[in-house]
Amino acid sequence: MRYNKILFDLDNTLIDFDHSEKNALKLNFEEFSIPYKPEYNDIYHEINDKFWKMLEKGEIERTKLKTERFEKLFSLLGVTGVDSKAFNDSYLINLGKGRKLLPNALETVKGAYDLGAKCYLITNGATSVQTARLKGQEFMKYVSGICISESVGANKPSAQYFKKAEEIFGEKFDDKTLIVGDSLSSDIKGGVNIGVDTCYVNAKKTPNGSGITPTYEIDEIIKVLDIIK
Repeated sequence: MRYNKILFDLDNTLIDFDHSEKNALKLNFEEFSIPYKPEYNDIYHEINDKFWKMLEKGEIERTKLKTERFEKLFSLLGVTGVDSKAFNDSYLINLGKGRKLLPNALETVKGAYDLGAKCYLITNGATSVQTARLKGQEFMKYVSGICISESVGANKPSAQYFKKAEEIFGEKFDDKTLIVGDSLSSDIKGGVNIGVDTCYVNAKKTPNGSGITPTYEIDEIIKVLDIIK
């Protein structure tokens, strides 16, 4: 067996985060009586992605990210009189309701487990959100542990985050460890930082111009089972 410890990212690797994000934003606009348009999703997604990239680089604190992303959105949309903290608090609750799995996510985690690998989850998401989304998920019966960045005070791709994960999981990440995720800057860069192999799940087949090179690249998560064997 090539790998016996599989570190799965969660958002847009196992759970459909894009779907969750769209639904949460729409619900929030309705709750705060703000006129909503579908095109706001793309505007917010771009803003949010930039802020999360800043978090990964240590350029912004998580508490500021939560409010400033919505302050930026409201500024662009001309929305006034809305408390960004209250909006964010409601948004996180709505985001936690997004539990839709991506195709073959369950089959992949179960398949890795059946092959004899230990499966773990590594995520930069908010603790409250991820806890809510994981509750009752069938694949959790095959998961041996989860490391949530907000809970441990460090973010992927930092080596500090993975050190915390080792402590939580009671494991030493080595040449039998494989990180599986959809983010080059977070998951794959994290693997590079700690010297373990990585599998980039590039479902949209986006050209890689990042300069970050994964060990493997697949377009469907189920294909990782052929790598693990």
